[in-house]
Amino acid sequence: MKNSRAWRRFFQFSAIFNFSAAFAMLFAPELLFEILMMSDALTAEAIPWLHQFAGLVMVFGMGYWLVSTNPMLHKDIVWMGCVGKTVVFAIAWIDIAFFAAPIGFGILVIADLIFAMFFAMVWKAKE
Repeated sequence: MKNSRAWRRFFQFSAIFNFSAAFAMLFAPELLFEILMMSDALTAEAIPWLHQFAGLVMVFGMGYWLVSTNPMLHKDIVWMGCVGKTVVFAIAWIDIAFFAAPIGFGILVIADLIFAMFFAMVWKAKE
């Protein structure tokens, strides 16, 4: 795989992106929801769900860090990340279109779709 060093750094960046998102959900949810234009949605009932989602985001980040050690060896995690990030993007925009969810979250998950496209390139790559 050409530029394997660049791909390793890309997956480290992907992991850091996920760790940052999880950290924000766990330790700065008020700020995160304000940035995403969702401050009205941060209720006591939403916090446990937010923490569960943060845990999943963190685990995916751990997977991306593992991928960064050898992207070709961990193509199964790359595939899972590709699917996961695409699903997050799709669900966010379905929520915006049909359930009047705030646009802020939809803007953020555009990054997930971009990551998914790069993940697909690695997943399809030959060694």
